Amino acid sequence: MTEGDRINRMEDHLIDMRLAVSALLETVTQHQRNFETIQRNFQTMQGNFDTVVAEIRDIRIEMLQMQSEIRGLQTENNRILDILQNRNTEGES
Repeated sequence: MTEGDRINRMEDHLIDMRLAVSALLETVTQHQRNFETIQRNFQTMQGNFDTVVAEIRDIRIEMLQMQSEIRGLQTENNRILDILQNRNTEGES
């Protein structure tokens, strides 16, 4: 192999290496873009999740308030029934 052939092979290898590095950098860039997209999607999903959790808490508070009101109504109904039953019993005697 002549000196010129060796230089040509070295230049070819250098070109191949540059192409490989360029392809690798492009792959890294694409992965970085994909990662950023995934990160944005995750942040959006996290925001949606936080909203849902807040809505569930609000619904739970409303439910507890309704339960308290229902208990109050039940107590009032029982009191009214007791009064009515006592009056009926008094009227029957």
